[in-house]
Amino acid sequence: MPERDYRAEGITIHWSSDLCIHSANCLRALPTVFDTEARPWIQPGDTPADDLAAAVDTCPSRALTYTRTDGGADGPGARAPADRADTAAADESAVTIHVKDAGPLAVVGSVRVVDAEGTELAAGDRVFLCRCGQSRRKPTCDGSHKRVGFEG
Repeated sequence: MPERDYRAEGITIHWSSDLCIHSANCLRALPTVFDTEARPWIQPGDTPADDLAAAVDTCPSRALTYTRTDGGADGPGARAPADRADTAAADESAVTIHVKDAGPLAVVGSVRVVDAEGTELAAGDRVFLCRCGQSRRKPTCDGSHKRVGFEG
């Protein structure tokens, strides 16, 4: 899955576009850093690492994660620098499925989604599955439910 890193003093923000469900929590948290009209759309500048971490922590899909380079604790879903793989949930056997009002199914726990041939389509400690049928990244959500006015 495509991933980009954005480095700032004390922190590296990781963005995986394939995981993004466009909740816009990051835009609301730090609109001067996260701006979909700008290129690049993440411009941390001299924003303190703690403020960046707090904004990234609001990302429900973990399309945004971070690695602290200043000795601070990495956030939920942080990727190990060596392999960049999502960290597993503490209890790998526990999986919870949350039905989001007018949105996707949030599958939380150690999750792997595979197709009929066994090809891995998604994995991590949370996966958002499309319920509206309009996602361009089926079976995962891409936020299309907002565009089509899905109710369910």
